[in-house]
Order: sequence, then structure tokens, then C-alpha cells
Amino acid sequence: MPQRSATQYPSVFSHSGERPLGFWLMVVTIVNILLASTDGFGSDIAFWVDWIGQLQRNGFENLEANYPPLYMHWLWLVGKFMSGLQITPEANLLLRHLCNAPIVLAHGLLLLLLDRCLKRSVANDLEWNIVIGFAALNPALLIDGPLWGQVDLLFSFLLVLALYTLIEGRYLILSLPILVIAVLTKFQTICVAPVILPLLWHRRHSHRLWFGAVPALGIAVLLLLPYFLAGSTGSMFDQTYLKASSLYPYATMNGANLWYLFGLNMRPDSLVIFDWAASPEGWYRLFTPKYLGMGFYAALGLVLTTSSFLTQQKSTHWRNAIISACAFFLLLPAMHERYMFPAAVIALVAAACNRQFAVHAVWISLLSAANILLLLPPRGIALEYAVAALTVLFVLWMLAPRLWASIHWRACYARIPISAWLILAFSSWLATTGFHVNRALPSHEGWIDATSITGRMVQQEWGDLALNAAVSGRALRVGGEKFASGFGTHAASSITIPVPQKAISFSTRAGIDDATEGGGYAEFSILADNALVWKSGPMSGGKSAVNAQVDVRNAKTLTLVTDALGENRSDHADWIHPRFHLEQ
Repeated sequence: MPQRSATQYPSVFSHSGERPLGFWLMVVTIVNILLASTDGFGSDIAFWVDWIGQLQRNGFENLEANYPPLYMHWLWLVGKFMSGLQITPEANLLLRHLCNAPIVLAHGLLLLLLDRCLKRSVANDLEWNIVIGFAALNPALLIDGPLWGQVDLLFSFLLVLALYTLIEGRYLILSLPILVIAVLTKFQTICVAPVILPLLWHRRHSHRLWFGAVPALGIAVLLLLPYFLAGSTGSMFDQTYLKASSLYPYATMNGANLWYLFGLNMRPDSLVIFDWAASPEGWYRLFTPKYLGMGFYAALGLVLTTSSFLTQQKSTHWRNAIISACAFFLLLPAMHERYMFPAAVIALVAAACNRQFAVHAVWISLLSAANILLLLPPRGIALEYAVAALTVLFVLWMLAPRLWASIHWRACYARIPISAWLILAFSSWLATTGFHVNRALPSHEGWIDATSITGRMVQQEWGDLALNAAVSGRALRVGGEKFASGFGTHAASSITIPVPQKAISFSTRAGIDDATEGGGYAEFSILADNALVWKSGPMSGGKSAVNAQVDVRNAKTLTLVTDALGENRSDHADWIHPRFHLEQ
């Protein structure tokens, strides 16, 4: 009796000759958009908010940020975009979406690079779809980027692209420019230095390689020019490169590496590991994570450099690059939970060039994702809705498998040209941007931010009134809490604001800015048509902001007054989130 054949369900792998690159690029765009709608990692998102605020207020002058130039230029553009729409930088979905845009681009470019590698390595259709699909939905790439809110894929893609040009001997004129951009994107690019140096030596006779030195120099000048014009080039190098190794003096910072096994997570990197090594002599420092880690990595780096010097075999160079990036995370101190990430990207491209690295790509991707998830539980209402939608679709699929099998999936993706997919992907990103902008725009139905109202009159004894910043130019911070919007002034001062039509009340918070380091002594008052309607009482530095809400019906002007009490020194006064509430 013949056996009944199993139901055949359609698949992107079912038809020979099918390599739907446009389809996978669309998948990358949609998944990045969805995951960037989660909460992200709060402290890192706060950095983006702070740096965008600094760039809006002062440009690159006195910029306090420990990130290299390339991504800071993107944040400057984000700041200009938000300023043009009068949107205050806050940790909201619009900021998450805009900050993740370079990652969507880098993820798509990575798929294009993998496609080229797979064509050169003569991959069949099944292999092509497995590699491209795994890269598109790679857990490490999606968790580190849109889910966390970091931009490690940006420099990792540039790094692996430079490796590809040097190892495969393709487009060598781009090698040096790409390396320069990678270094100016993140200092962690040095994780493959033991392999890059021998590769440059092997390619030293190529004129194409050295022709790239001129554009590399031009790119470096272009990226550093805003810092030079603002007089902050030295400060940027000091914060980003010179102090990078001493910024976090810990054996490991949640990175599950060698020092984590010793129970040294968030412990000082100067801690002596072995009791017998503790002695008055200075040599005992060699047995601390800081010096042991650097020693181990230096020794391994010497071995890898020698290995790459002695051979021109491509697979050896790819293997050494993967080992170097993994060892960078495994051995060196102060490693964060995300610092295995570049190895995952390198292993993906190595696997596309040579299938012997496929297992490496899978394991390193999973380990990198697991490291990050130790610290980042996925959160956010969009993620919850996505999980609910997938559950509903799965149940529908189980209820009607023949209906789904009857759909001509091939026609849905195979016949659409890649240009149409790209247009569709970009349109999806633009539509999401518009949606988030609409939600982030100041509401003229519920309330109006007083900082956006023109026609105000200001009197201030010292300095100038600052919008969405303290009078010192720094971010607004009162009682240890940072705020995105408000007036930064200095007592004695008065700010008179026209009351908008249909305004029924005004609310704000008031306090002495933390820039005074506990100093400052002032009193805050609110006047409606020159009549006192609220007074804070004496306020001193280091204290939390106080709340105020007053009725402004029939009032034409509202005046925010700060009076100096005692010596008029360090009286940096902040009016936080000043808002007029409108009649509904």
C-alpha cells in the first residue's frame, strides 16, 4: 500500500535558481524597524540623548563624548533634523529609530557583501539562502543593534570589508580608506591588528593599495575638520583613544570571558589573582587581570602575526582574524558584554568565502547574542505586539495549512526586481520615520512646551538664557536627575512669556542645577500678569526639583522669576519642562 506523502509547504529554498536578495534586504529593514521600537538599553540611549543635546547647543565645541567622529557626525545630523522640527531630544521611539538608521544601512550592505562572497565561492541556491537568511536574522546582529541600541555593526562591517579587500585581493584601492573610516568609527577596530599588518605587508607591491592613501588622508581630514574648527581635536582624541583603555578599570564589565570565570566581574583590574603573588615588590602587578590579559593577548597576537606573515593562504588569514577578535574579548580586561560582536561579523563573511567557517559563524553568533542577553532582557510594547502577532499567524497556519500552501509564494518575491525591493524598504523606513515624528512633535492639542514659544522677554544678571540646557551649556540636571527640556538661567533673572490661546494652566519644575556641585541659593517665583501666583521658598544646590502648577485662565503673560539669596554666586537656576496646558 503506497504511503501518503507529507504535505509540501513552500519555501524560499524550494526552487532552483532562486536567490531573492531584495526580499532578504526587505526582511532586514522590517525586522530592524520593529526591534528598534523596543526600550533599548537605557544608559546607552541616554548617551545618545546627551550627545545630541550637546551638539545642538554647542556643535563640536567642548563636546564631552567618548565616541569617535563618524557616528558623532550622524548624531549631529539627527540633532539638526530634530531642531528643525522643534523636537526636544528624548529617549523616545523617534530617537531610537534615527539612531539605528546607520545600522539598517550597514546590515543591508553586509548582505550585499555576503552575496558577492557566495557568488565567488560558487555556492548553490540552498547554501546562498541559508547564509543570507542567517545573516539577515542573525541573533547577535539584531540584539546588539536595534534591540540594544548600539552601533557596533557599523564599525564591524567596515572592519570586515577592509579584511575582505586585503585577504581576497579585491578593490585594494579601498583598503586604506575603509580602515581609516573604521578606526574613526570605533577604537575596537584594533582587535584584528595582528592580521591587518601582515596583510598590508603581503600587498605592499600593489600600486592600487597605496593609491588609496590619498583618499584615506582626505577622509580623515574631512571627519576631523569640525573638531579642528571647534578647537576640540585634542579633547576628542584624549576621550576616545588615549583614555579608552583606562575608562573602565575593571577585569570585565559583564563580558563572560576568562576573568568572568575567576569571579572578577566588575572587580578592579588591579586585583592580584593569586594570593601567593601578593608581595611588596612591584612584580606582583604582573598577576593582575590588567597585565596578565595584555600579556596573554600580546603573546597570541605575535603568534597570529607570524602565522599570517608566513603564508598567503586566504583561509589562514580568515581563521587568524576570527581568533584575534575572539581573543581580544576573551583575554583583555574591561571587556563589555558586546565586545565579542566583531568576531561574529568576521565569521559570517569568512563562512561566505569558505564554508569551513560555517560552524564558527553559528557558534560565535550564538555566544555573542547570549553574552548580550545576560544584561539585556528584551522590553518594549512593540516587541510584545510582534510576539502576539506571530502567535496568531502560527495558529492560523496550523488551522489552514493547505490554504497557505496554495499561495504562490514564488510570485511574491522572485519576480520583483531588487530595485523595487530597495524602494519598498526605503519607503517603509521613511513611513516609520514620519509616524515617529508625528508622535514626537510638540502637541498643540494637549500642551505646548514654553521653550518653543517666541516673543519672550528676558532679563538676566549673568550669562545668557539657555534653551534645553543649563546656563553653563551642559545638560539640565537637578538633584542627580537629567532633563531634556527647559530654561537654564542664573539668578537674578526674569523670563516673561506670552500665554497661548486656550491655555488653562501652566506646570513646571524648578531647582538649582547640579553644575554648582551643591552651591547656589535662590528662590523661584511665578507671576501671572505681574501678580504673584506661586513661590518656591529658598532652594539650595543638590536638592531635588520642586513642582509648580498655576492657573493661567485670562492671563496674558507669565513671568518666571529667580531671586538670588545671600551671595549671588553659582545660582544656576533651571525651569524644567515648562508647559502650558490647553483646554481640550
